[in-house]
Amino acid sequence: MRYKVVKEYSDAPSNPIKVKKGEILQFIEESNPEGDWANWIFCKGKNKEGWVPKQILEIKDNHVTTLEDYHAIEHSLSVGEFLVAKSALNGWIWSAKCDTPEEFAWAPLNHLAKE
Repeated sequence: MRYKVVKEYSDAPSNPIKVKKGEILQFIEESNPEGDWANWIFCKGKNKEGWVPKQILEIKDNHVTTLEDYHAIEHSLSVGEFLVAKSALNGWIWSAKCDTPEEFAWAPLNHLAKE
């Protein structure tokens, strides 16, 4: 699926969380299930913290175990750029920009229009 950027985005975290399958993290908070960004869990680990998709976590009490690798790297977006999506999750797409097809990162769907 191809998308066109219709709204600038530059809120990408400077140090995005990166986790490996089987990693144990501390559960901090869950995003609003009725809000724009449902199904995200804010987690902390050794020298890392960030939002992780709830679907890849096993949650027990105050801890979570990751069920797959995940990296929260995000694109900075400029109006008029084009992206090709590989997958979608919780309001975001895992995608590559058409001019740099080898560089995958997340992009928020509310900044994009389907082509």
